[in-house]
Amino acid sequence: MKNINVGIDLGTTYSAVAVFDAATGKVNILKNDIGEEITPSVVYMEDGETLIGQEAKDQQAAGNVNTCAFYKSMMGDENFVRYLDGKPFDAEGLSCVFLNKLKAAVEKQNGVSITGAVITVPAYFNEAQRQATIHAGEKAGFKVLKIINEPTAAIIAYGLTGGGKKTAMVYDLGGGTFDVTIAKIDGAQVDVIATNGDHQLGGRNWDKVLVDEIVDRFEQEFGVDISANKEDYTELVVRCEKAKKQLTSVAATDITVRSEGYTGKYTITREEFEDKTKRLMAETIMLTEKCFEELGGGFGWNSIDEIVLVGGSTRMPQVFDTIQRKFGKAPKTIGGKVDTIVAAGAAMQAHLCVAGSITLAPTGGGMKAAQFGGAASGGMATLTINSDSIRDVTSHSLGMLAFAGDGASIINSIIIKKNSMVGKPYSKRYTFAGEQLEAYVLQGESTSPYDCTLLYKYVISGMKKGVKNEFTIDFLYDQNGVVQVTGQLASGTPLNVSKSTVSESVSEVIDRLLREKEEAKKRAKVDITFAIDTSGSMSGTPIREAKRSVIEFVSQLGDAADKVSLIGFANSSTWLCRDDAPRAIERAVNKLDADGGTNADPLQYYGQAKGSGDGRVLIVLTDGEWFRKDDAIRSSDVLKGNGVTIYAVGVGEADYKFLERIASPGGAKKIDIRQLVETFKEIADTIATEASAAGSYSTLG
Repeated sequence: MKNINVGIDLGTTYSAVAVFDAATGKVNILKNDIGEEITPSVVYMEDGETLIGQEAKDQQAAGNVNTCAFYKSMMGDENFVRYLDGKPFDAEGLSCVFLNKLKAAVEKQNGVSITGAVITVPAYFNEAQRQATIHAGEKAGFKVLKIINEPTAAIIAYGLTGGGKKTAMVYDLGGGTFDVTIAKIDGAQVDVIATNGDHQLGGRNWDKVLVDEIVDRFEQEFGVDISANKEDYTELVVRCEKAKKQLTSVAATDITVRSEGYTGKYTITREEFEDKTKRLMAETIMLTEKCFEELGGGFGWNSIDEIVLVGGSTRMPQVFDTIQRKFGKAPKTIGGKVDTIVAAGAAMQAHLCVAGSITLAPTGGGMKAAQFGGAASGGMATLTINSDSIRDVTSHSLGMLAFAGDGASIINSIIIKKNSMVGKPYSKRYTFAGEQLEAYVLQGESTSPYDCTLLYKYVISGMKKGVKNEFTIDFLYDQNGVVQVTGQLASGTPLNVSKSTVSESVSEVIDRLLREKEEAKKRAKVDITFAIDTSGSMSGTPIREAKRSVIEFVSQLGDAADKVSLIGFANSSTWLCRDDAPRAIERAVNKLDADGGTNADPLQYYGQAKGSGDGRVLIVLTDGEWFRKDDAIRSSDVLKGNGVTIYAVGVGEADYKFLERIASPGGAKKIDIRQLVETFKEIADTIATEASAAGSYSTLG
């Protein structure tokens, strides 16, 4: 028995399995046990018997309540449960049952043994839905080689057999989901550039319009609510789906329904059906044009060379007519194979996963050897595709909870934007004096975390104790569109990263973090000293802004400040305020006056009087060249080595490289004087957060 790797289009209403034949360079759709290329995604369980496909759909049509369909769109939803044969199933469990039975049926019919599979998902599936699909495939007995977006699979099958250089769009309207994906295709290279969609919008929404119409008509005629009778309603759903399909080729059809001894027969015309569902069509167009907007640069319908229709629901005439009207020319299908093109692309991807490359046979697309560099065959050409020939993009932005600039609110700080390339790590650098940090990761496009999905809490540990660590956290959407987070110190040493799901809601997590931060501010006591440059070049606006910024800083820090000191330095250094309560700072800053050159070393002056130790913070503000740079660097090294945190803020003609050298990692800033107040506020917020983390933890951001 031959071992094969397949592509599976795990559809909402129908599923298909395909294999790439390396000997012929073509894709074969594998038939199920009744000789059909597509299998209804329906599961039936009763009295210990399990059926899928057409047999299960026949039971559904008969009103049997031990059947379930349309469960795919509920993947990853913890609240979804259906009882079959008295047992509870979530969408992942139902998918597992279906895939396991489908695998056995295809193997028996085709005399093969399936080992690995690439399984497709809607492009707009989120983290939980993708993970649930992977788990369902693994539990069903497959080695899941990869999860791939359905429209990307369609583009692979279409773009790599049609030939040419073009911008193509896949309009994928399935039974329960809608996706639109745009890609640049150049020979063997496919670069997806944008995707959008709705995993709760599909053919069943059109079915529901018919169901609701018939329910209303029946109740008006007989006073009976069919939806109150589960068996009769289940049967009606199947009849309406059949009527929708009939309306693709006839102008009108009848729907007969029975309940509580009454029989109703109702005529539905195509014109009436299209009028009642035009809002659904408009929604797909809105999502498509939103995709254009995200691309920017005036991208629109006229930027596309070809549109390909995918998914059984695109057989509805209104879809073709609407797209043609918007696009200005007819959209395409691949030999009418709207139900199997996704499986075909997945099969090609499956072979790529195990072989690293595939060679396609010449097609009717008119590919020329000179165009693709392949071997000529009767004026046609083969096309070789490598594993890196297909590049996909992220369907959702990835961010994390972070404190906003005001320090009093939490935002979704977006790290990876939607439509960024998958498989590419995005890094953020941090400096931190604690031993453990937490990162709450979200999916969503909004900066408001309340509009996003909270995925996981990552705990990052392994930092060196008692010192200020500099490290990098890498955020990544892997090739399955699944989130991965890793970290490493500046030295390259890996950090420990553990992941857990979050039982709290976004609002509960935010409320807790804000409370913890306020409590931390009250607990954390730091010794803060300002060293303000009072040389002549600071006169006027700079010295006025310095005074205002110091006062704002102390106000922002609140209870976290235990002692506050102030040094003025120019030709020499002078204590203007030393180890006083924070309220004394306003009197001290009024003594600041700019005059002279920058000949003093305030860092050595600070060290001689204040010493060193954790919890001590020195903030230096300067605007020009120092005469004793080398002395200052040596003094800063001593202070930092003994636990003092140094921030060096430069304005005017300050030398940024010098500021970096005397500051603690990440503590150097070169700004416009007008940014000084805001910069000092940010430093105050960082100090309050990090002080509370000594020997404890903090939230990234």
